[in-house]
Amino acid sequence: MSRRRLLLACHTVRADSVAGMEQERRSTQLAESLGTDERVRGIWLTGSLGRGTADRFSDMDMLVVVGPEVREAFARQWVELVSGLAAPLLVKAVVPPYIFAHVLPGWLRWDVTIGTSDHLAGLAASEVRELVNKDGLTPGPEAEPQSADPAAVLALTEEFIRVLGLLPVVIGRGELVAAASGAGLLRTMTTSLLRMRVEGQAPSGALHLSRVLPVDEMEQLRSLPPLHADRESAIALHLACARIFLPVARSMLGADYPDRLEQACWKHLEAELGL
Repeated sequence: MSRRRLLLACHTVRADSVAGMEQERRSTQLAESLGTDERVRGIWLTGSLGRGTADRFSDMDMLVVVGPEVREAFARQWVELVSGLAAPLLVKAVVPPYIFAHVLPGWLRWDVTIGTSDHLAGLAASEVRELVNKDGLTPGPEAEPQSADPAAVLALTEEFIRVLGLLPVVIGRGELVAAASGAGLLRTMTTSLLRMRVEGQAPSGALHLSRVLPVDEMEQLRSLPPLHADRESAIALHLACARIFLPVARSMLGADYPDRLEQACWKHLEAELGL
């Protein structure tokens, strides 16, 4: 069996696996309605519905392909078009002017990218599922997995250490709400780094963390101390995140790891807080 036929067969199995889900029914209905607009040349499901990994909590990610000559005008009219089509509770341009987030009745989340055939060509067949295709468009080839960008890892590491070094400021001033916010930032950055190590340049949805990280790393994250706006809690979470983040960052960056910055940070924390 050819690779193309195998992928199509996998899509058929995946489609069966999500049949009956409300997202499946509603996305098909929306695609049929949108497809009556002559400017719409094709519609594909992306995200977890496109990959066939959706569950009942998944949102509906959709690529609506139009001609490049009408894309801007179509996007300007999107809010009006979708308001008459789906009666959304919320329509928000998350990346203006071509990417929209919607909340539909029943709290169905629907994210739409208004793109061209070039956008489809940038997605692999295993990442999308066809709903409407008026011009016989095809996705792009399967891409080789890409490891995390060292520059992005370095930038995240430097920001982590910078925020860690602010702990004496907020503790010294008694700004415990700010200290708790800083600890929350470090926890978020720790999770982001662990995902970057596993997924590289193609991160999945943020709400699928347990599908991405190994069991032991998920347990580390679950075991982080609770966050309260008090001195002990803030310090404990700062240090717990550092114990996870910094060794991983060092292993990813090697010789490019900012040793001097980290050493200066610990010296500062020791001098100011006795840590």
